[in-house]
Amino acid sequence: MTVIETKREKIILIKNVGKIDRTLRFLLGLFVMNGKEGDIIGILVATISLIPFYMTFTVSCFVFRWFKTHSLSKKECEIYGPPYSESKERDQE
Repeated sequence: MTVIETKREKIILIKNVGKIDRTLRFLLGLFVMNGKEGDIIGILVATISLIPFYMTFTVSCFVFRWFKTHSLSKKECEIYGPPYSESKERDQE
């Protein structure tokens, strides 16, 4: 669990994206970013493709967090612990 503190709020990033999922998101971001070059649509698509890159490097997906799910393998859960255990949720509050 990563904690980022700003002047206004505390942001908690829960590791919920597994290794295989990170690789696929990275490749998806590269594929989408290689879209139409120079067009307004191409710029928009390139900007949207930054979202998978962000999730790849922070190892946290906001959609997974909404649904309290993850793509961690059993081995990753053993190493890092389950992302949504009750003790971690109590620490956030």
